[in-house]
Amino acid sequence: MGVSRALLMGVMIMTMLASPIVSADSAVELDSIIILDADDLGIQGIAENPEGDRILIYGADGYAELIFANRPQIQIPLSATDKQTMRDADWHPGGGTAFLVGDEGMVLRYSSDDYSLTQAGEKLNFGQTQLNSVVWNTAGSWAYVGGDDGWLWRIRAEGDGGLDIHLIEGRGEGDVTSIDCHDEIMLCVVSSSTDGIGIIDRDHVLTWIGGNFYPWTSVICPSNYEMACVSVSSSQEVGIIRLNQGGALQSELSVSEIKGVEGQFTHLNHQIDSRSLIIVAPFSLLEHDLSANSTYPWLDNEDAQKFDATISGERIVGTWNTGEDSGWLVTSRGTLVEYHSTEEKGGIGIVLGGFIGFLIPLTIVMLLITLVYTGSPKMQYWMTMKFGNKDEKRDARRKGRGKK
Repeated sequence: MGVSRALLMGVMIMTMLASPIVSADSAVELDSIIILDADDLGIQGIAENPEGDRILIYGADGYAELIFANRPQIQIPLSATDKQTMRDADWHPGGGTAFLVGDEGMVLRYSSDDYSLTQAGEKLNFGQTQLNSVVWNTAGSWAYVGGDDGWLWRIRAEGDGGLDIHLIEGRGEGDVTSIDCHDEIMLCVVSSSTDGIGIIDRDHVLTWIGGNFYPWTSVICPSNYEMACVSVSSSQEVGIIRLNQGGALQSELSVSEIKGVEGQFTHLNHQIDSRSLIIVAPFSLLEHDLSANSTYPWLDNEDAQKFDATISGERIVGTWNTGEDSGWLVTSRGTLVEYHSTEEKGGIGIVLGGFIGFLIPLTIVMLLITLVYTGSPKMQYWMTMKFGNKDEKRDARRKGRGKK
């Protein structure tokens, strides 16, 4: 009958309303803006010190600057002795110094004592290779440096201001794009544009463990508690490197493709705990949680365009956090943009939770009424005579007479 259909439809609508709602909106919103310079600085990346309170920013033509993480309005320009483009930097675990590497075999040493940037080694030691990555090992005894054409070295400072340099055997042929070391296990992970993922053990031996079909762009070991590192490729793959204290041969790589995302994965930055932010070109961010091996929307390009169309046309090169869901991002031009959790997201969660809390018991009651109604001819007759239209009432009377 019509009344029965109406009841059933009411239950279906309420059930749909009580179902989870999935939103593609950004998890964070953009806020304050700081412009470092009116000109394009050609920033390549950032390096956060172990204490998390200083950010080293570096880029083209010898540009480098130190920024206070929680007060980025405070900036200390650094004067480099070499005006080449700096492409990567890493702080020593002790926090007092950092290495910066770049074009034509450039290696600079930053000292927090006097804010100096000085030449750490002769360019000829590296064959004037473009150096793309540098990282200190877990103990802080050696730094690994990777460059174009697969070149890979281990270096450390000498007492006379020079460098102790050794070539890593077993290098590949593609560019070394990134290196990172786990904070607890004496293993470091290397990403290559063509040779896959490699692991350097405590004896400085390099072993390739797979993934040579993907153009890896960045690797990070975000958490002490997870015996794993994460890598991303420009073709939207995420690689999980499960480390084994037994060495590289016991370590494993698994690769998954992230679907439904427009753009290229360019870099990884640590967010908090086991969470990392995947930088996507054009202007957007994804969050990857290593503990759950899951990737989530973080900052959507459309929301960035609504915030500022000019800034959204720039390229994100780095991020650092000031809280669980807050921090700053840096663009290649030299724009700092603050982000924090969306107020709307919290409001929707509260309202939706209350609404569903009301709908669930109501839906159960409606379902019970429907079941009783369906199994009771007397109730069907009463409901039809009470709420049915003229035709439904006439049909009900005829059926009632037919049963007498």
